Amino acid sequence: MTFAQVFLVVFGVFMAYVMYEGVKSSRGASGEEGFLVAGRRMGAWVGGGSIAATQMSAGTFVGTLGIHYTTGSSFLAPTLGIWTAFLITGFVIAPRLRRYIDRRGALTFPDYIADRFGNRAPRIIVTILIVVSYTVFISAQYQAGGVVFETIFGIPFVWGSAILMAFIVAYTIIGGMTAVMRTDLLQQAVMACGVLAGVPFAISQVGGLEGLGDSLAAAAPEFTGWHYDGVDLLGFSMGFGFAALSAPVLLMRYYAMRDENTCRRASVIAIGFTMVTFGCVAIIGMCMRLLYPDLENPDAASSIFAIEVLPSVFGALILTAVIAAVLSTVDSVLLVVGPAVSHDLYSNYVRPDSSERTRMRVNRIATLVLGVLPLGLTVAQLDAVQFIVLAYAGLIGSTIFAPLVFGIFWRRANRLGAVVSMVSGFGVCSLWYAIGQPVVDPVVPGISASVITMVAVSLLTPPPDAKLLDPFFENRSSRQVS
Repeated sequence: MTFAQVFLVVFGVFMAYVMYEGVKSSRGASGEEGFLVAGRRMGAWVGGGSIAATQMSAGTFVGTLGIHYTTGSSFLAPTLGIWTAFLITGFVIAPRLRRYIDRRGALTFPDYIADRFGNRAPRIIVTILIVVSYTVFISAQYQAGGVVFETIFGIPFVWGSAILMAFIVAYTIIGGMTAVMRTDLLQQAVMACGVLAGVPFAISQVGGLEGLGDSLAAAAPEFTGWHYDGVDLLGFSMGFGFAALSAPVLLMRYYAMRDENTCRRASVIAIGFTMVTFGCVAIIGMCMRLLYPDLENPDAASSIFAIEVLPSVFGALILTAVIAAVLSTVDSVLLVVGPAVSHDLYSNYVRPDSSERTRMRVNRIATLVLGVLPLGLTVAQLDAVQFIVLAYAGLIGSTIFAPLVFGIFWRRANRLGAVVSMVSGFGVCSLWYAIGQPVVDPVVPGISASVITMVAVSLLTPPPDAKLLDPFFENRSSRQVS
C-alpha cells in the first residue's frame, strides 16, 4: 500500500469514530445545558484531555515543530507559561468560577461578563471581540490541515481545509459539548501516541542519542542555546500563558465538569499531556533540521517527517495527530463563537422571548456560518501557523484576563472599568501588531493597558451595583464595597 492509502485507512477509522461519537452524544444534547456544557457531568480525564487537546491545536504539530526546526530548543521556554496558567486556573480561578456557575446556571463566558458587570454593553463587547479573535484563530487551524492534505494527496490547499471544516462543523452541530470533549480525549491520546512513537525513529535517523547534541550544535550553534533573547521568550510565555489562563475556549471546559475537585484534577492531567507532547515535538523538529536542512517552508516539516522518515503506519498516525489537533481546537472554538451569537446576542437582545428550540436552531446555524467564514482567511495564508496562533493568544489574553480575574477577586471592579479594559487591551495589542511589534511582544502592552484601565476607571467611577456581586462574593454584597 502507498502512504496515501495507509493514511486514508488510519484517518478514516479515526474520523468514523469521531462521527459516531457525535451521533451518540446527540442524545444528551437536545437542550441548551446538554448541548453547551454537556450537562455539567464531565470527569477529570475527559476534562484534562479536552483542555490539553484544545490548547495544543495544529500550531503545536505544524507551527511549533516548524519553529523548533528553525530555531532549536529555546522555544520550549514558553510552555512554562502554559503550565503555570493551567495550575492557576484549575486551583484558583476555576473553583471561584464554578461557585458562580452553580448559583446562576451560566452557559457561556459572556454570561459571566454580563452577570458580573451588567447585561448589555459588556456582554455585547466581549462577544464581538471573542468572535473576531477566534475567526483569525480558526483560519490558522484550517491552514494547518490544508498543508497536510496538500502534502499527501497533492490536492489544492483550499480543498483540504474545506474537507476538515465540513467534518468539524458536522459533528459539533450534532453532538455539542459532550461530543467535543469526549472526542478531544481521543484526539489527545492520538497526538501523544503519535509523537511518542515518532521520537525513537527521529533519533535513530540522525545517528542516535549519543551524538545528537554535537550534531545540532554543528548544524546551528543556537540550537542548543538561546535563539531567542529573554524579551522574546518572556513575550511568548506571557502570550500563551495569559491565553491559557483566560481563553473562553478553555474556561468552558470548567463549566462542563462535575465539581471544583474535578477542575483541579483536570488541570494536572492537562499538564501531563502537554509535557509529553511538547517535549516530543521539540525533539522531532530539531532532528528534522539535521535530516532536511533546507526546507523552504518549516511548517511542512511534520508532514515530511511522517511521509519520508517514519514507516507508513506510524507516519499516518503522526499526520492523523495533526488533523486531531485541528479538530480538537476548532470544535471547541465553534462551541464558543456559535453560542456567543445565538445565546449572548440573539436570545438576549434580538428575541428574548424565543423558545429553547428556536435558540438551539439559531445556535446550529451560527455555528455553521462561523465555521465556514474563516476559510476566506485560510486561503490568504496570512503567516506561519504558529505566529497566527500567537497573535490570537495575545488578543485573547489582552481582552479577557483583566475582567476575568478582577471580576472574581476584586469587588470594586465595575462595568465601565470592564468595558474600557476589554476595548483598550484588544486595541493596544492589535495596534502593536500593526506597527511591527517594537521592543516587546504585543501581549505585554495589551495586558498592561487592560489591567491599568480596569483599575483606574473602576476607582474613578461609582462602585458596582451590590446585587451584581452576590453570585461572586459569598453573598457579602451588603458590606461596603472597597
